[in-house]
Amino acid sequence: MYLYLVRHGQSVGNVRGVFYGWSDYPLTDLGREQARQAAEALKEVSFTRCLSSDMSRAWDTALICAEGRGVTVEAEPRLREQDMGEMEDMPFEEGFARWGDDFPRMLGDWVNVPPPGGEPVARMKERVGAVVDELVDRGEDALIVAHNGSLSLILSHFGLVKESELMNHEYGWFFEHGTYSAIEIKDGAARLAVFNR
Repeated sequence: MYLYLVRHGQSVGNVRGVFYGWSDYPLTDLGREQARQAAEALKEVSFTRCLSSDMSRAWDTALICAEGRGVTVEAEPRLREQDMGEMEDMPFEEGFARWGDDFPRMLGDWVNVPPPGGEPVARMKERVGAVVDELVDRGEDALIVAHNGSLSLILSHFGLVKESELMNHEYGWFFEHGTYSAIEIKDGAARLAVFNR
């Protein structure tokens, strides 16, 4: 079976340059174009299910990717991005001003240092992992449309990327807008078949 992973297109939150997870920013015009690019890239693959984070930026991307396939997009809140707590809707520069030297540490060790008042990654891993395990148990090829953080945790869930490498620019494990990635699951083993195509 295959899991196809798509990050939502650019949103208003991306343009504003703020930290956001559960704030429901819509896609920009560029974001809609990126969703169409992902749909075009996916046209040669098939899937029987499509699960999407219930945030509008992911949901609208999923609708574009699933259009004309006869596959119903299913809202899955467990695929949401991390709740950023006190950092939610905060401009990047304000974070540096407010937390000083602690701020880069939070950003550099995403897995172990949650945002103040925000969701620990361990909790996020549980909810995202449960969705993935349910899909694998059913054995259906599926499209998952979500966020950089939740998609990164899917790679970690299968042991494809070390936790220390997640969300770290040095290692390059960032899901790009307008592309898809694919994980092949066969005989109980997972393989990253495509990344940001």
